[in-house]
Amino acid sequence: MGCNYCLSDLKEEEILSGQNSRDNSPKRKNINKNTLSKESISISPQRNTKEESNYIFSSSKNSLNQRSDLFGLEILDEINKYRIKHGVEELIFDKNITKISQKYAEKCARENELELSDNKYKNEDLGEIIFCCKDELTPKDIVDIWYNQGSENYNYNKEPEISNDFTQLIWKNSKLFGLGYALTKENKYYIVANFFPEGNIKGQFLKNVFPKIANSEANSFYSINTKFLEEILNSHNELRSKHNSPPLILNPSLSMLAQEKAEKMAENKEIKFNEKNKEYGKNYFFSENNCSGEEVTSFWYKGKNKYNFKKETNKKDEMINNFTQLIWKDTKEVGFGFTNDDKGNFYVVAYYFPCGNIKGEYKKNVLPEK
Repeated sequence: MGCNYCLSDLKEEEILSGQNSRDNSPKRKNINKNTLSKESISISPQRNTKEESNYIFSSSKNSLNQRSDLFGLEILDEINKYRIKHGVEELIFDKNITKISQKYAEKCARENELELSDNKYKNEDLGEIIFCCKDELTPKDIVDIWYNQGSENYNYNKEPEISNDFTQLIWKNSKLFGLGYALTKENKYYIVANFFPEGNIKGQFLKNVFPKIANSEANSFYSINTKFLEEILNSHNELRSKHNSPPLILNPSLSMLAQEKAEKMAENKEIKFNEKNKEYGKNYFFSENNCSGEEVTSFWYKGKNKYNFKKETNKKDEMINNFTQLIWKDTKEVGFGFTNDDKGNFYVVAYYFPCGNIKGEYKKNVLPEK
C-alpha cells in the first residue's frame, strides 16, 4: 500500500505509518493509518504510485545524510525517554543501520511508496517503522504518534493479536537504532526507523513489553546511572563467559525489587543483608565510598579463590556464595539496585533468576575456567 497523494495537497493533515512484525501476514506487511485531525482522509490504494518521482536528487545529498544523522539522534532521544519510563535500556544509535535506513527512505520517496522492507542486519531481520508526513512535525511529535498508536489500551498481561509501533519502541531486546529520511519537493518526507534485534516477535511480548514505572524509580537506575548498570552487567557477563555460563539479561522487574531493597537498607543503615525470598538468588555489596560496576563484580568474584570445584560448596561462606551465584550457569536474568545513604555509604543489591546455589547442582552450574 502506498502513500499516493502529496500531503501538501490534502485539506487535512494525514499521517501514514507502517510497522514491521513477525506475526502479521506472510509478507509481514502491516500499514497503520493515524490522523491528527478529527476526520480521517482516505488514501486510495489503486493509484499507480510509480508514475511520478518527486524525490529530490541533487548535489546536496551528503548534506541530507548529515541532517539525517542529527534528525535520527533527536528521534532516538525521544524514543529513549519512553523506554526509560518503561524500565528498559536505552537504544544506541548505529551508523551501519542508519545507512540501511537512509537508502530505503530514499527508495520510498523516489517511488512514492509506503511499504515495509525486507532489510537485514548481520543476516537478521530489522524491526521497522515507516512514516510519511509533512515536515512541520517535530521529532517529539513523530515519536508521540508512534507511541500513542498502541499504548493507551495495551494489555501487558497477555500476548496481543496485532503488534504496533508502540511495542517496537519499548521492546526490551532491541538494542540498536538507525534512521533515514528523504524529503520530496512537496515538503513531504519519508522516515524509516530500524531496530535491532527486531521487536514484535510473536510469543515474546510478555518478556519484552513492560508497563510504565514511576519516573523517580526509572531515573534512579536507568537514566542517571546508566553507566554503572552497563559496567556491572558487562563485567558479570565477561566473568560468566570464562566459566562457560551464558550472558545474563537485565530484568526491569528484578531491578525494581533490588532498588527497593537497596533504598530500604540505606534508609535503615543496614550493613548485614537479610532476604527471606528464595525465589531468586541474591548478592549484596556495601562500601563507605562509591564504586564502579566492575569493582562490585570483582568483589563478588573473589570467592573463586576459596571455592573447590570438585565438591559442593560451604553454604555458610558468604564470599563463596557470591561467586557461585554470579557464575551460576542456569541463571538467566538479573536485576540491580544501588543507592547512597545520607552519609555517602554505597549499597548495591543484585537479584538473580532462576536462583542459584542449589544443593546438588553445583557441579553442572559452577564450572572451572575454560
